[in-house]
Amino acid sequence: MTIKLSNKDYIWSYIGVFFSVGSSILLLPFILYFLSDEMYGLWGVFQSISAITILFDFGFSTTFARNINYCWSGAAELKKTGAKFVQNNQPNFYLMTRVMKVCQYVFLVISLTAFVCMATFGTFYINYICRDIAGNKPLISWMFYAVAIFFNLYYGYYNSFLLGVGAISALNKVTVISRLVQIMLTITLLAMGLDIVATGVSYLSYGFIFRTLSRREFLKFNNIGNNLKMVQGKVTRSDIQELFGIVWYNASREGGITLASYLANQACTIICPIFLPLSITGVYSLAVQLSNTLSNVSAALYNANQPVIQSAYISKNQTKMRSTMSLIVVSYVAIYTLGLIAILLFGLPLIRLIRPETTPSISIMLGVGIYYFILKFRDCYTSYFSCTNRIPYTKAFVLSSITCVVVAILFLKYTNWGLWGLLIAEISSQMIYNVWHWPVIVHRELKLRIPQMMKLGVGEIRYILESFHFNDGM
Repeated sequence: MTIKLSNKDYIWSYIGVFFSVGSSILLLPFILYFLSDEMYGLWGVFQSISAITILFDFGFSTTFARNINYCWSGAAELKKTGAKFVQNNQPNFYLMTRVMKVCQYVFLVISLTAFVCMATFGTFYINYICRDIAGNKPLISWMFYAVAIFFNLYYGYYNSFLLGVGAISALNKVTVISRLVQIMLTITLLAMGLDIVATGVSYLSYGFIFRTLSRREFLKFNNIGNNLKMVQGKVTRSDIQELFGIVWYNASREGGITLASYLANQACTIICPIFLPLSITGVYSLAVQLSNTLSNVSAALYNANQPVIQSAYISKNQTKMRSTMSLIVVSYVAIYTLGLIAILLFGLPLIRLIRPETTPSISIMLGVGIYYFILKFRDCYTSYFSCTNRIPYTKAFVLSSITCVVVAILFLKYTNWGLWGLLIAEISSQMIYNVWHWPVIVHRELKLRIPQMMKLGVGEIRYILESFHFNDGM
């Protein structure tokens, strides 16, 4: 079934992304008010560690979402690389049931592995960095985070299923509801005096609500639940082994990308408190949260249009792929640039009124902002390859991320550059290769020059804006 996004999908994409990655920003005034400098720095560390779920995911979410998309688009079979192009675009529910069963087995193993690691190595790390903090609140909060990570991973495949069939509005509605509950519960528990424990309890509740609603929305989307029930035959062990071999081929490569992305996005926040005080970690963590939120909100059309590119690819619609890539890149660059200017001019002064000692300087905020722009700009282009079932950039991503971490540790340990040592390591590691090489390859394959991309992108944005009809309902 061909996937096309409606105006409702675009609206909910921005709302969903804002609540998904912006929940920490919405909570920021309350976190700053109720938590001490040390606890705020610890909260930033928790945020980074909870993001480690993507590391244990090992690229399976992306791979399964892509293969569910191919089944939804009518693929008769799945391949390790590329795809068997289709003429009939009716969903293949027989193949979809097999992919879903493999997905469930894989995520059970992943979630159990993650929990064991969080409960052992993670607990040791938290105890070490909190050795000078009295009381057991950090450890209690961490236990809630560890359990939440287990459940979020185990039921995370419904996120992939919804994305794979193009249920963009449904996915983002679930995200908004879950995040609103998390935000309200966090504020309530903070006001009751639970301190850092409040964030752990609310994070666990978010996971339960999100996974429950995601399952319900997937099964009722275009009557998928009833269609899956009508599929004859059981999934055999040979089916699982065969499909796992196909999925693993690219998932293993996506896993390298997942590791690289985690190192590039979050590793420095975890490294920072080992060499610098938690209060300084809080300053860096705040700049990271602002930049990461901005990059993800700016990339809302990038996330929403992944199934569109996949569907266009398997249908050999080159024109649609070119216009969609143009929309993704141009919208991201424009929104991120305007957003970063707004943070520098208005965001930092407002935060400074609440807690000046935790507010990043303009130079630090600009440096972190530039780095996060580079990361997502690079991803806008490399997503083209993953949508076409190719992962040629694994080695480059892994090498650049390892280089970033190693250089950052050396700068922190042997220089007095502080946070600037982190920024120099981060930005230089991506500028050497990734930020320019992959865009060149994509433009060459699509036969798409930069001026043409700008023209197509602006045209797509104008078309979306002019076609909005708010009386259609959301």
